[in-house]
Amino acid sequence: MDSTRLRAPVTHRFKPVGACIYCGATQGRLTEEHIVPKGLGGTLVLPDSSCDPCAKLTSQFEMRVLRGFLDRGRQSLGIKGRKSHRRPATESIKQTFIRADNSLVERDPPWDQSIKVMHLPVLTLPGFLNPKLPPDPSAEGIEVSAMDTLTMGLGEGETVREHASVGMQFQDRMDIWSFVRMLAKIAHGYQVAVHGAFPIEQSPLVPIILGKRWDARNWIGCTEQDPLPSDRQCLHLLQDVPLTADDGSSATMVRIKLFANAPSPSYVLATKIAR
Repeated sequence: MDSTRLRAPVTHRFKPVGACIYCGATQGRLTEEHIVPKGLGGTLVLPDSSCDPCAKLTSQFEMRVLRGFLDRGRQSLGIKGRKSHRRPATESIKQTFIRADNSLVERDPPWDQSIKVMHLPVLTLPGFLNPKLPPDPSAEGIEVSAMDTLTMGLGEGETVREHASVGMQFQDRMDIWSFVRMLAKIAHGYQVAVHGAFPIEQSPLVPIILGKRWDARNWIGCTEQDPLPSDRQCLHLLQDVPLTADDGSSATMVRIKLFANAPSPSYVLATKIAR
């Protein structure tokens, strides 16, 4: 069992792959991959591992997440991506406060005086770990069971009282499917970085990453059993775990805890299935 703790700004470069880890291409330009996106503070780099078409595709769904519902949280932590910019401290941000009579009032405090929240979806147990609902090829999509809300910046209670309110209301438009594909990309890249390249057909995640397969609930989810612990000294946690079934087949799963210094969900993904 291997575990990696990401602590910015130390960058770790793995051995170059020499082929695209998504389509297997060896001809043409191969670019480096940040296993965890740079826009999330990722410092694990896999050189010569993505062809230009696959790099463009993965970048598109990553950006929908990083510039979407994770944007406030990562900017409050000072994480900058390749093309991102930090919000000026004086830039206002609309916040909705709930009064005692359940009425809503909007305020526009400066960015550095506002409450930043980040929602992370909690997924159901994936089929490959669920004896009651094992993998079903016809099962499409992903199932969200709850949302974990991480609060960053000023203390919520203090800010609510300052505005003579009893609570706050937050709304986010969440692209869950892009988030799931980003998790798959992280897990697959980590599998290759730690154990080396393997036949792509053994990966249930690559077709999901490429948008060619939709049964994510079979291979991606969360588990409450032995979750990864919070780590105040660490930005993200990655861990790979070997699995052996009763029939002798083997698999590897990767566990991911984003923003490990907070009580965030533990995601589990099947990265390699071998018979």
